[in-house]
Amino acid sequence: MLVSLIHAIAIFFRKEQLRRITKIFIIPPLLAYYLTGTDAISILPALALLLGWTGDILLLKLNDRLFFKLGLGAFLLGHIAYIITFVTVTGSIHFPALIISAIIAVPYGIAAFRLIHPEKELIIPVIVYMAILETMNIIGLQLFLSRMDLYGFLIFAGCLCFMVSDAILAYFTFRTLPRYGAILIMVFYALAQAGIIIGLMG
Repeated sequence: MLVSLIHAIAIFFRKEQLRRITKIFIIPPLLAYYLTGTDAISILPALALLLGWTGDILLLKLNDRLFFKLGLGAFLLGHIAYIITFVTVTGSIHFPALIISAIIAVPYGIAAFRLIHPEKELIIPVIVYMAILETMNIIGLQLFLSRMDLYGFLIFAGCLCFMVSDAILAYFTFRTLPRYGAILIMVFYALAQAGIIIGLMG
């Protein structure tokens, strides 16, 4: 989290070189913490972190459409790795919550898509990414309801933070990104990754 704090400060004071350097080092400490802090290491959370790290590096060139697509793909695969992990550790299905969250996901997705208003060539990638992200949140909620403990809450909260971070990123990808927007993106992103990993270690 210290690296994330320095990164946010670098964004605020427009220290571009420091911002680029610190962004690359947000994930490695968390990955090291996971690999050394648990006796039951699962390959999928580690893979999700590596894919997130790859996405961070690719999105250093956010205005380049190729790098944006590749970064989006890396995060998409990372979310899928988390989804598979959540499914394997979810004890039971809470059907009322599943139905309600699925119903909410549809209008939310439509509203978010209209707000983002991606360019024509990015419509399909954005729709697919949003669908996977919403699926991760729905399954994260199921995991929390099946465990009903602090670690389950951290996982679900991490999923929600991912949604907030990605929504801000997607919105400003096609607009001018203000400093507060860049800071919020990285704060929620760091909280998302940390929440999920700490929750899975519990």
